[in-house]
Amino acid sequence: MCEQGREGHQVHPPSPTACPHVSWTPTGWGPLRSLGPFHCCFLSPPSLPGSSVTQLLARDLDNDPLVFGVVGEEASRFFAVESVTGVVWLRQPLDRETKSEFTVEFSVSDSQGVIKGTVNIQVGDVNDNAPRFHNQPYSVRIPENTPVGTPIFIVNATDPDQGAGGSVLYSFQPPSSFFAIDSGRGIVSVIRELDYEVTQAYQLQVNATDQDKNKPLSTLANLAITITDVQDMDPIFINLPYSTNIYENSPPGTTVRMITAVDQDKGRPRGIGYTIVSGNTNSIFALDYISGALTLNGPLDRENPFYSAGFILTVKGTELNDDRTPSNATVTTTFNILVIDVNDNAPEFNSSEYSVAIPELAQVGFALPLFIQVQDKDEVTGYRWRRGPSRPLLLGS
Repeated sequence: MCEQGREGHQVHPPSPTACPHVSWTPTGWGPLRSLGPFHCCFLSPPSLPGSSVTQLLARDLDNDPLVFGVVGEEASRFFAVESVTGVVWLRQPLDRETKSEFTVEFSVSDSQGVIKGTVNIQVGDVNDNAPRFHNQPYSVRIPENTPVGTPIFIVNATDPDQGAGGSVLYSFQPPSSFFAIDSGRGIVSVIRELDYEVTQAYQLQVNATDQDKNKPLSTLANLAITITDVQDMDPIFINLPYSTNIYENSPPGTTVRMITAVDQDKGRPRGIGYTIVSGNTNSIFALDYISGALTLNGPLDRENPFYSAGFILTVKGTELNDDRTPSNATVTTTFNILVIDVNDNAPEFNSSEYSVAIPELAQVGFALPLFIQVQDKDEVTGYRWRRGPSRPLLLGS
């Protein structure tokens, strides 16, 4: 049930709950007297405009009509009094975090005079504020070798509400597999080993929630964690395997193969220096230290017994420091180089001259006691050596 005020506002009946610490002591003389202290009670904010706060009571011994009112500009902005019933109602919502206490002067008058009383009104608290993060945006850079358990950042949120509604707890939403946050202090720590080569950045959502039992409020904030690279990985060769062939008539300077290694540390990869470890018979190959170009360093001859079986070459790639000196990060690989034959050798007789004695009575077709043999050092597909057969020489007509 509501009473209609003279100003046209709907005025709700006052709450039956009293605030005994708030009182009004009338001053002045005459037949107008109060019925005792004014007691006021507020609905906890946010109270809606038009909500009744309390009701002023007074009595006139002459039974004259009484008129109630509120005195002062600030009080009149927030409170109004229904002049006939004395019901006090709100003009606008209250916010304890903005103003927690009012000193309001009320008046009651009859035809002969006015008396006034001052009332101290304290605004009760409700959980109407979500926690608020400070000093955003949140971001931090940490090296990938940060030890597990290391604190890396602190988030801070406050809530102006009182009691449990002003107590803030922190969490990640969703939880993180690599980072944890202290629920009470907002300290973010590493809980698992990091690897820049796997993940370079993490985007986490921090949730700050107050502890009101009835209506907890929360706020989210983003935390950007950037992982920086450290030199913790050896280089690797790419485009393997490097096994290849080279023709024996290739001129010196011919590129045999490009050897390429890369630093697996992707944040700031270092250059690579290349060297031959073993298998470089007679230094027949040269390996450029910077480019990794493997070239022929002298003439090849497949018929040379040192080269006929090819080469088993081992090369090494070494990461270079900023001053180009070699570091301890290295990688090696081994591969084959086969020498391909070309037809660069003429056949050879097994003797530079031949002689034989023939009987004068020898007939046509007589097999002379003479054997001629031819040898070719070059290799033909399907044969390792091409040799002239050892055959008898026949006498012709």
